[in-house]
Amino acid sequence: MFALFLGAIAYLVASSLTRRNAPVYSISPHERARPANWQTVGDTLTVDATDGDRWQYVSLARGHVLTPPDTSGWDIAVQRYRVITPSSGAVADLGQVPFERAHTATGASFRPTTFAHQPVNAAVDHWYRYNLLTHLLEPNGHLFAVRSSGASWKLAVVSYYCPQLVAGCLTIRYAPLAPDRGR
Repeated sequence: MFALFLGAIAYLVASSLTRRNAPVYSISPHERARPANWQTVGDTLTVDATDGDRWQYVSLARGHVLTPPDTSGWDIAVQRYRVITPSSGAVADLGQVPFERAHTATGASFRPTTFAHQPVNAAVDHWYRYNLLTHLLEPNGHLFAVRSSGASWKLAVVSYYCPQLVAGCLTIRYAPLAPDRGR
């Protein structure tokens, strides 16, 4: 019992001495210019999902968060750390694939969002790792394929924090997903 007590004390001391550090990004403005070559190198978008009661609807084709009441044509929606697609969409976890080398995987298992009790997409449900020492969410390094509105996208979560480590600012990197050409 004493060893357990010492272990708990050691954990508390270690977590208090561990520096809380994570990449942070400012929320992307609604009107913003994308890089000229965004379709090949990707675009980065930071979504303000700090309000845990409200979904933020994102159009990857337009490159911004949609403003209610015009939320038609959304590809993903974000609420805090949750990411879903519309009922017509689906997500596949491609694993730890480099962003530049991603293509539509023939054997990828696309999973639709379920809208039962709480909307969830099992493929992207755990895009993060929880760090027990810092108590921060960190991207797990996986790349995801998103099918929505007749388009396919590759998507990687880059960060979950705004400046001053404010949680709920989901930063994603995305680009159109190239079809598999027998690679």
